[in-house]
Amino acid sequence: MVSGQVRRTVRIRDGRISTKTLRGGGPDGDAEEFAVLDRVGRLQLPDDHLRRYGRHRVRLPADDDHIGVRPDA
Repeated sequence: MVSGQVRRTVRIRDGRISTKTLRGGGPDGDAEEFAVLDRVGRLQLPDDHLRRYGRHRVRLPADDDHIGVRPDA
């Protein structure tokens, strides 16, 4: 209930910041969740991504404007 009243919510998992959710100031309460890269480049995927891909190796194909996360086939 409280998280819906603030503009920023930080989720901590395994002692590290894993995601930040930023909410707009509008009445519709629009929100966007961002994964956080830590200072050494670690990234914690959201739980729904972990369930989809499992806890195995993934490939990280890089493009000019994004990095993909693909299961290792």
